[in-house]
Amino acid sequence: MLFAKKIIRLTPFLGLVCFLTPTKAQINSPFSRYGLGNEILNSQNVNSQAMGGFSTAYTPSMNSSFGQSININNPASYGALYMTTFDLGFSLTNNTLKSATPLSTYTSTYLVPNYVAVGVPIDKNKKIGMVFGIRPITQISYSLNELKVLSTGDSLYNNYIGQGGLNQAFIGFGKSWKYVSLGFNTGYNFGRKKIENIKSFVFNTDSTYFYQSLASTNTVYSGAFLHLGLQSEFPIYTSKRPLLSESTEYSLSVGATYTFDQNMSAKQDIVRNTGSYITSSEIPLDTALSYSNLPGKIFIPSLYTAGFALHKKEISRKGSYDQWVVGVEYSSRAWKDKYVFYGQQDQLSNSWMLRFAAQYCPNAFDFENYWSSVVYRIGFYTGKDYINIDQNGLMVNAFTTGLSLPIRKYRSYDYQYSLLNLALQIGQRGTNVNNYKESFLQFSLGYSLSDVWFNKRKYD
Repeated sequence: MLFAKKIIRLTPFLGLVCFLTPTKAQINSPFSRYGLGNEILNSQNVNSQAMGGFSTAYTPSMNSSFGQSININNPASYGALYMTTFDLGFSLTNNTLKSATPLSTYTSTYLVPNYVAVGVPIDKNKKIGMVFGIRPITQISYSLNELKVLSTGDSLYNNYIGQGGLNQAFIGFGKSWKYVSLGFNTGYNFGRKKIENIKSFVFNTDSTYFYQSLASTNTVYSGAFLHLGLQSEFPIYTSKRPLLSESTEYSLSVGATYTFDQNMSAKQDIVRNTGSYITSSEIPLDTALSYSNLPGKIFIPSLYTAGFALHKKEISRKGSYDQWVVGVEYSSRAWKDKYVFYGQQDQLSNSWMLRFAAQYCPNAFDFENYWSSVVYRIGFYTGKDYINIDQNGLMVNAFTTGLSLPIRKYRSYDYQYSLLNLALQIGQRGTNVNNYKESFLQFSLGYSLSDVWFNKRKYD
């Protein structure tokens, strides 16, 4: 037990190390070449990941009775924060990429951070809360090889390399009233997109020696963003048991978010040269083209999300908890119509996603049975990815499941809680109409520590 407590205490520091240590994982997906890279699968709290990414109408009462987690995707939820909370998550993903022409399969496994967030109740009486943190939004990290036999009989070897991604540092505020909550996130989106192609002649018919060629484009970008959130939760039916001072309440929660269009400023370095390029060294010999710090703009379209959930709440002298929840959510973004990268469009689609979610907690107050206090979650999502490399569209389908495991208090005072949140996603991008199909298996681990901080000491 003592060893387990030490591991729990070290978890926040391990999460920070994941963010501060550069990752070298190769996702090796051809999809990450386009747009701003592969979107992080359900880049939000692990609770929501286990429910198919459902988050817009995910209210604080759905967390459990053992602390709280931070719903990053809808800042309207911040107003219900009642304890200072440290929340982090990271994911281990296994991708299997299959190509129909040529027939080939590639598998990669990589570990990435999901988020680090801190939530603080500014005024619990007025229900005002604040959250700040950082999270990755997209990834570009691949190294793919291609061997072509030209009509002349020469063999041309291509090495395609990509690095970068979009990250987000944010701060948000939320305010709750009786039935309505409002909030916003703002901050800075920043990142880079470095794309390289190294060409080499492996064999040529006349035995002439050719140097390698390098085509490199490195773009660094950043800009402020604004994300608005709305939530409403109200009872629709209540059954009271006066003799036991208990009641059952059926409630409906609705939510909506809107992320404004964003116009990021960028600088670009372009190099086209010949030389010798191997893993250990790069020796350029002749430069045909070189530009530095070329200014430009990257336009990201707005995002709309709306959802609702029905939940059954059990209320007693001990408190209240949501016994079960079912929800639906829809989101869309006009990437094809509005995305612009240095004046150019890309091979993208207008994306959309439909999510279905459910969770169940047998009895949060049955302290004699630990597994009765665990929250069980399942979900499913289906939609169209924003990347469209073959003009046939790229459908995404995935099943999700997960748990929230309360960790018993290990201090002598009340109101300090820890939760381990687990999520598993199994899905696929692409169908039989696509040349490339990518199946994925992702395991996510989240850690949430809630405590009463910043309270004024009182003396009798």
